[in-house]
Amino acid sequence: MRLTIFAATGGIGRQVLEQAVGAGHEVTAVVRNPAKLPRAVRAVTSDLAAPDPTALESAVKGADAVLSGLGPRSASEAGIAWQGTRSIVEAMKATGVRRIIVVSAAPIGTVPSPGRPNPPKRDPGDGFFMRNLFSPLIRAALRKHQRTIGIAD
Repeated sequence: MRLTIFAATGGIGRQVLEQAVGAGHEVTAVVRNPAKLPRAVRAVTSDLAAPDPTALESAVKGADAVLSGLGPRSASEAGIAWQGTRSIVEAMKATGVRRIIVVSAAPIGTVPSPGRPNPPKRDPGDGFFMRNLFSPLIRAALRKHQRTIGIAD
């Protein structure tokens, strides 16, 4: 299978990349720093904070599926997931690619980390319905998973 993996050197993307290569898939990895990739992987360099549509179209063209582990590493990257995903989907539309898998922990909530020991209770960018309806439902359904993420971080 031909796969394009976005954020392939990040926490989630790196795991997906290793499994895809290990399973013998033909992989294109979209990353900011291609030096971190194994040689068996086709690299496309792109920063999704300021995406190059031509590079993204080149990355997804001919893919059977696109996988994204895109997410912020710091508060300065807030919004990268939706903006980057929009750019990925636009490139997919332009090249006729129809399958995408996106992995995100965004709706689960903020989690303490060494760099941010006291995070805000909720994402300041969340709207009324996300804060008061969807997030509580998602948190209740994923409470055990949320504890696991807190321990892992």
